[in-house]
Amino acid sequence: MVNFNNETSVSTPATNIVKILLLEARYNSLTALEFYNSKVSAGINSDQALLRARLGTWFMEHQAYLLRTLTSTEEKKKYKELKDNLFFKIGNLNYETILNIIECLNEVMDKLKINKLDTRKQYDTTNVEEDNEANEY
Repeated sequence: MVNFNNETSVSTPATNIVKILLLEARYNSLTALEFYNSKVSAGINSDQALLRARLGTWFMEHQAYLLRTLTSTEEKKKYKELKDNLFFKIGNLNYETILNIIECLNEVMDKLKINKLDTRKQYDTTNVEEDNEANEY
């Protein structure tokens, strides 16, 4: 958790703090998924309360961005479906729905370049001139 009373957080840009909170919410959600998977695969009947709560937190971290950027009717429908599944459905969700929620939130983070690992520019290594240009030769 981010310590806002720490002297170093004063000089940290707000965007960096939000990125850390998003990564923390993602980590917590994936840990809850791991815990749920371990119970289910061991044959233990497990509820999804913790998992859905963590996914809900992760979703709410993205909520303002999603509302600001969703433009098509299909995207708005998907947003409403995510919200309904996380907050208004009672009982366990099917596993495919849980994975779809996680994939959707991961895609949002990838668009924001928060969990993107392949940040280097892609170029054709067989083209010598493009290779030289990419390496600034």
